[in-house]
Parts: sequence; structure tokens; C-alpha cells
Amino acid sequence: SQEGTEGQGLPEGTRKMMRHISTWNGAVTDKYHWSQSLAEVTLEVEVEECRAKEIQVVCTATRLSIKCKGKTVLEGKLHEKVSTEDTMWHLDGGTQVVLSLEKQRQTWWKCVLEGDQEIDTTKVESTKTMDEYDGETQGAIRKIMFDQNQKVQGKPSSDQLRTAEIMKEAWNAPNSPFRGSEFDPTMLNLSGPVSEDFFEDVDKRRIEEARKAKAAAAGSASDGGGGGPAA
Repeated sequence: SQEGTEGQGLPEGTRKMMRHISTWNGAVTDKYHWSQSLAEVTLEVEVEECRAKEIQVVCTATRLSIKCKGKTVLEGKLHEKVSTEDTMWHLDGGTQVVLSLEKQRQTWWKCVLEGDQEIDTTKVESTKTMDEYDGETQGAIRKIMFDQNQKVQGKPSSDQLRTAEIMKEAWNAPNSPFRGSEFDPTMLNLSGPVSEDFFEDVDKRRIEEARKAKAAAAGSASDGGGGGPAA
């Protein structure tokens, strides 16, 4: 077994640091170690050797309390509100309580508990991974990345491709001057930006045409229908 051998040969201070969580975008205080992302805070509190059932963690939206064997280890008002249903904790190695607090508001915390040592939030590493954004924002980012890649390759942007698709559909529409001829995208000016109003107008026309077609079909059915002669 390798238990107890991790960090052998290293300075005592280094071995101690290896036993703690990362303090990325957080700090080390005399009470705990902590780190954070925009969405959550991770907190590690040192306790005397115990079992998990001897730990009591009470977390409300605004306050946090940790007790070990009935003794208060940490207590205070949280810097910002948290979502209590997403609060999780575990006992690590019998001497460290590690908590994960989900922030109600995505913002950088200066400290975990009010009155504790604060960090300079202007110096935090604020890079976010794609999955930290909501679905709408992820879609917008992917669109920008796609358009940038298309531009580098000299190809049309996503809006221009969308416009071309609509134009192709309208190419053979009734009263179109191009009706009956092969679709030729070079005859369309797709180099400029396309406003959302354009797409909204197209969608409205499609809905209106579908409504008229449905009404016409219903009228035709009623004209040709009817029961047999009366007895």
C-alpha cells in the first residue's frame, strides 16, 4: 500500500499544501482555504479528527455554520447569497470539511464570510469555459466563431448562408422573375449584413401564405362537400 507515502522527501510546508484544496481565485485564511469560479465557491475547513456523523453543517442563503463534536468551528454571514439546495459537503481524511456552495449570482466574491480577509477581485483569473455559459450565450459564441472561421476562409457568414437558403426557396416562387431557371447565388448580393427584420418579414410571409392556403383548402372542401338528397 502507498498510504502515507505521498509527498515523502518533500519539505513539510510543501507536504501540508498538497493536503489542501486549490486556492484558485480565493485565498488561505487562518480559518479555512477557499477557491471560486463565477458559479460556485469551494471551502475547506480544518477540524479535529472525527467521523462525518460528528460534523454538523448548517447553510442558509445568507449564513454558514460548521460544528465538530458540538463545537463551533466556523460561523458567519456569507459574502453573497447561495442556493441552499445545491450546497454539498464531505469529510476528507477525517480532518477536513470540504464544502461546495452554489452562488445565486454569478460574481466574484471578495471573501467567503463577511469580516474575513478580502482578496482583490480585479486580479482573479476570469476565463470561463464554454459549459459555464447558458445555452443562448453558447449559441451566440459558436455563431461568432463560425463566422470568424468562414471569414478567414473567404466563405459566407451564417447570416449570409441563411439568406441564400431563403432566396433559393423564393427563386421559383410565383411571380419570381427567376422562376423556371436554375438557382444562381452569384446574382444575389450576399456580401452585406442582414438585419433580423429581414428574417422576421420572411417568417411572417410564410405564416400568412400557410394561413391563406389552409383557408383556401377548407373553402374548397366545403364547396364540394354536402350530404345526399333528402329522403
